[in-house]
Amino acid sequence: MEQLNDNQLTLILDRIIADGVTDKNLQNDLLDHYCCFIEERLLCEDDFELVYNTAFQNITPNGMQEIQRELYFMLNFKKQTIMKRIIYLFGFITVFFISTSIMFKTSHWPGANILVLISPFLVIVTSAILLYNSLKHWKSNSFVNNTRVVTGFISALFIGDGLIFKLYHYAGGTFQIVTGVCLLNLIYLPILFYGLYKQTTDNSSKTTVNS
Repeated sequence: MEQLNDNQLTLILDRIIADGVTDKNLQNDLLDHYCCFIEERLLCEDDFELVYNTAFQNITPNGMQEIQRELYFMLNFKKQTIMKRIIYLFGFITVFFISTSIMFKTSHWPGANILVLISPFLVIVTSAILLYNSLKHWKSNSFVNNTRVVTGFISALFIGDGLIFKLYHYAGGTFQIVTGVCLLNLIYLPILFYGLYKQTTDNSSKTTVNS
């Protein structure tokens, strides 16, 4: 089997890097894969340029970044699963404490003030976890999605902190709650529900086309 020369190897590697593959191990694996394909084809054909282009069309017809994204997903699947479990767990605990504190407070049962105090802290912590998870995908997310995430965190921070201030009768509690609710109602919720609506209509359009 004819071996590729250094210039040809460099040409292939430069193409891999130019297509956005940053993982070194994946670069080497793809390089070996392309080389084997090209060397095998060169046994029957003499035109390296033609075989070179054919290799990229056959092996990565949708581009090499797709392979890198799939590799990243597989390598980080376990971490993503753990993060989702943490988010859902804290979300459940937060909603549980909020609903329970409302029940205790309206019924004037003992321990109501403690539950009311814990609930805002859980809101802030849960929002911080969501923000941290979104920051890891900041560049790949759209501007609108990033705006929603940041606004949601700031809203939760203002509302949670404002409730704590109100509970201890500190100054500024009402201002924080009003600011947080305004951000929630005027920015976060419209973006959230518009995104859900758009996703639903897009899925319906795809279903109609396929049927």
